[in-house]
Amino acid sequence: MVEQSRSGQLYLSRARLRTGRGEALASIAPMLVGGSKSRTAAAGHRIVWMLFQKTPDAGHEPNWRQSEDGFLWREEAAGRYMILSRREPADEHALFELQSKSFEPALRAGDRLGFALRANPVVSTKAALANRDGGSKPDQARQRGKRVDVVMHALNQVQPTRWQDGHAVSGRALERDTIATAAVTDWLTKQGARHGFAVAKPPTVSNYAQVAVERTRGRPAGISVADISGEIEVTDPATFVTRLPLGFGSAKAFGCGLMLIRRAS
Repeated sequence: MVEQSRSGQLYLSRARLRTGRGEALASIAPMLVGGSKSRTAAAGHRIVWMLFQKTPDAGHEPNWRQSEDGFLWREEAAGRYMILSRREPADEHALFELQSKSFEPALRAGDRLGFALRANPVVSTKAALANRDGGSKPDQARQRGKRVDVVMHALNQVQPTRWQDGHAVSGRALERDTIATAAVTDWLTKQGARHGFAVAKPPTVSNYAQVAVERTRGRPAGISVADISGEIEVTDPATFVTRLPLGFGSAKAFGCGLMLIRRAS
């Protein structure tokens, strides 16, 4: 018996901002696309929101991603975006080259899928709140969760780099890539246990970087970003499909969390 899972109407879209020579936004292209990862992450959500905007501040609602207007996005190249949304995007001002299609994955347990995910992989740790006098009593203090980057959290467990004649001979610098892959794989495995899939093959982890995202007010928000790809096996179709439009990991407003899937060959 085939288990089919649907989670309301979803749309998968490709959108290219019209910034090429002779196009609508050519004169202001340098202000909209390109530049640093920090700038891309900060501007991307506002650019994509133009396809869903009802009111100027609608995207600031606490539950906007779970609302009808919620969406996930990732930048494929400068000014080119993949978007998963509950409402079909509308280019009312002809600012985009836009292609949308209904996204209705019919899955069953055991299906294997190729995937690509740009994620902000974090883990929650507990830290004791300090007393008013500056001291700390872990046995009496309240505990609160703090989100930390899984790669940096793992690297902090390794001895600092030891250098000799200008070359790293041991420690974090030599183990960084191996640790990053292991930490992200463990994070993805735990995501799957909660959200209806299992990691079928060791994933490829690339482009791990720390990004200082520009904000209109306050200091930049530091996030970590990694591209993860590979193959997963669906274990709970309903749970997995329900999770897809909500995304995986944190920093979804900054272009993280959208898992692109296809049938594994």
